[in-house]
Amino acid sequence: MKKIFCILSLCLMFAVACEKTADTDMTEKNDSSLVVVSQTIADHNAVIIQPSNSKITAPVVVVVADDITLATRMTVSATPEVNFKAAEHCLIGRYTLCVIEAGETEDVSYLNDIKSAFPNASKLYLVSYRNGVAYTAAMQIPATFAAYACVSGAIDVESYKVNNFTQPVSFVHVHAKNNPEYKWTGVEDKSVSVPLSIGAVVAINECTHYKTTAFTPREGKGRVTCTQYLGGLNGSDVKLYTVDSANSGWCDEEFEVYNQIWNFFKTR
Repeated sequence: MKKIFCILSLCLMFAVACEKTADTDMTEKNDSSLVVVSQTIADHNAVIIQPSNSKITAPVVVVVADDITLATRMTVSATPEVNFKAAEHCLIGRYTLCVIEAGETEDVSYLNDIKSAFPNASKLYLVSYRNGVAYTAAMQIPATFAAYACVSGAIDVESYKVNNFTQPVSFVHVHAKNNPEYKWTGVEDKSVSVPLSIGAVVAINECTHYKTTAFTPREGKGRVTCTQYLGGLNGSDVKLYTVDSANSGWCDEEFEVYNQIWNFFKTR
């Protein structure tokens, strides 16, 4: 009788162990998948990418791009395949990525509508890609996002003339020095230079000193340096990543720009 009881106990323990293993396998499988939703937010086309089992309270990184197809490089099908490096980091960082299509504009009130689309998000961050929207938003609605980033863009001329920054903001800018569209030195009647753009944030933050760090360049790629402006009010931080290349995109060939931006965001 004791032998039978022992055998049954072992069988039950084995079954429970198998069930736990199956649950673990299922969880790992879910962790490695993404949910992609295309929709309209505030009259703008949007693509929302998130880990399949992420909580609705996860942070949201909003990317404003001039071309949503270019920004996401995504093929929508019955089972959407995301060919976009930022989605990989979204999966690792456990945040929701919302990419919307919007051109350069002085009116950024629509970003509040985007924020209202994620009412339970713990924090929201804004990235502008190939435009200066992040700078304009940091001027006009600084409290809407926990931190801001600009990739391959700059402050538009008219916004810079007004220069109505009202409070310190945490800001990171990534730019290739030979960017043919948003030139480092500025574009006449379109955008000011990168140094003037980041300088406007440094000034409102009242940063007192800076340090520059050089990355070990990848083989055959341009040199990357990071200038960090320190001593800002309320712990606000400012970083400028300078890439010695003509890359007008995310500059991911030179260094892992997605990781750098997310690592900056998640400490804000």
